[in-house]
Amino acid sequence: MTTAPERADVAAVLFDYGGTLVTFHRPDAALDAAFAGIERLLRDRGQAPPPSRVLLTDVHDRVENAFAAHQRSGRLEEINLAAEARHAYADLGLELDDELLDEVLHMEQEAWWQGVTVDPEAVPTLDALRSRGLRVGLCSNAPYRVRSMHDQLAHFGLDGHLDSVTFSGQVGWRKPSPRIFQAATEALGVAAARTVMVGDSLSDDVDGARNAGMQAVWLRRGTDAHVGPSSASPISTIDRLSALTFLLFGTAAL
Repeated sequence: MTTAPERADVAAVLFDYGGTLVTFHRPDAALDAAFAGIERLLRDRGQAPPPSRVLLTDVHDRVENAFAAHQRSGRLEEINLAAEARHAYADLGLELDDELLDEVLHMEQEAWWQGVTVDPEAVPTLDALRSRGLRVGLCSNAPYRVRSMHDQLAHFGLDGHLDSVTFSGQVGWRKPSPRIFQAATEALGVAAARTVMVGDSLSDDVDGARNAGMQAVWLRRGTDAHVGPSSASPISTIDRLSALTFLLFGTAAL
């Protein structure tokens, strides 16, 4: 059952990132090139790294697997991926100081930009909401290097269409924890009760936002929808981003 949020009370909208404003696929060629560069960088810095393919599997993939396990665990305190990467490099006999670790993590995250596809309706929807006086922000489970995530938003031209950005890697807590939603609404400067959360996960975005005192809209992307535990109460549902302005205002995107 679908029900629209209380339109008169809406002053702000928060969006999930991956699966909502953008989609991701693993950019294998870009990662291969990045880790070849990381191997060269480590050699230039006096280290003795193994071949880049070993760095890719024993560092990048090991960290990604640790992240996936953390997600499955249901723990809401966010994982420290930088610490995981440091341990992975150390197990290969490579001791990276903070500066060098930050540099290689940046190179790795830049490679992932090649795996990002921005929904063509994202920017028009963000702008349509802001044109109506709503504040618009991002609330994302992203434990990666925070500066790289902001650089990613700038690279794809999304940063100028958002009033605030909140990543779990910055807050230390991941959705559906109320702590990240509180941080996101504080960044927007709007009370939770007047904020709508839009995302593709029923458990993280919809139930999490509701439990934090917000309204929520589920972006149901067909067979790719992230079905998870949800309360039995009616759910506001859209199948594409451009449908949000109609749901909120009864009109199509401007």
